[in-house]
Amino acid sequence: MLHNQFEDELRHLERIIPFLVRGGPLGPEYWRHRILSLSAHQRLLPNGKTRVARLLTLFDEIERLSA
Repeated sequence: MLHNQFEDELRHLERIIPFLVRGGPLGPEYWRHRILSLSAHQRLLPNGKTRVARLLTLFDEIERLSA
């Protein structure tokens, strides 16, 4: 994955994940997989690891609230 692709994907997930509180058309497994797939590339950005970890934490909270 290229630096720009990683940044675009990360930015997209940072925008969409908060909306999952209201439910979404795709299941939680799909979104968790999308976030986890970025873990392999998090070193492409200086703050990539922090941003991926923050997304996982947010997603965990959304799943907890939905249960």
